[in-house]
Amino acid sequence: MKPIISTQPIPPKTLTPDAYRQLEHSASLKGLLKPFKGKGELDYLAQVARETEAQLCHLMEAVVQQAGQPPYSLLDIRLVLQNTSAGSTFLRWRTRDFARMGVAVWERQVSNKALPQAVREELHRFECERIALNLQMSVVHSLYRQASTCAIKMASAERLLRQFTPAAEISR
Repeated sequence: MKPIISTQPIPPKTLTPDAYRQLEHSASLKGLLKPFKGKGELDYLAQVARETEAQLCHLMEAVVQQAGQPPYSLLDIRLVLQNTSAGSTFLRWRTRDFARMGVAVWERQVSNKALPQAVREELHRFECERIALNLQMSVVHSLYRQASTCAIKMASAERLLRQFTPAAEISR
């Protein structure tokens, strides 16, 4: 059986250690595992998580762009960005006609016996990158939501305390 696409040069890998270098510094857990003294520190944590989400989105866009180049663009599969109602973004596999979505679409394509092995291996790499980036986005987005919610709760607790604290004690 003739391959469904010709084997063309495979582009370089997108998610190299250099691609993550900037994320490593902003996403340290060192700042998470400490006592928070007030709303400001939680707001800062939420801000860092939001910035990290944006950086992850750039990495996702790079993977989508690479997966959209030949020979992959000749397949009946697309890697796309999907924005969720919760405000985060995830990578999803879709058919070219957008009729189906999910890992089953990728599995069907990779299982095609006419697919050249080099392309199959690169689709595997894209799938592994998709899984890892989606995990990272999920964790960071959850951290953002939790930090934001906790900042609101802490501000509410501080307001309540101020309502019942004599003015002389506030100025101390």
